[in-house]
Amino acid sequence: MNRIHHQLYITAEWISQYALSIEAPLQSIQGILMAPATMPIIFWQEFHIPWIDKNESLIHGSQYFSYKAAITEGMVLDCELALTKVERKAGRQGTLTLFTHELTCTCNGKPIVTAETVLIRVGDKH
Repeated sequence: MNRIHHQLYITAEWISQYALSIEAPLQSIQGILMAPATMPIIFWQEFHIPWIDKNESLIHGSQYFSYKAAITEGMVLDCELALTKVERKAGRQGTLTLFTHELTCTCNGKPIVTAETVLIRVGDKH
């Protein structure tokens, strides 16, 4: 299916801003700032995603994170966002299209996090 890549530099400021926005406490490992577990949800903002219409309203269906290591300040993450499944279902408000995405991030070739996200479009737009 569709895949795009982007490299992200994780700064202490970015971690702090995100933690503040969700009212999460700042945590560190041996003096190095650690990102809140849900931070990968904002990584999408750094991608140009050609299969998603920015003017279209989507509903957040679900999100799942699987960590191999913590995201910490100073990391350079190599991230791949993939559209892994498109599924159409009948719903009370019309046709539902479920878009399943997988975001995989590595640092120096080592797996860090995989996040699966389902976004839902209501209506018959193709």
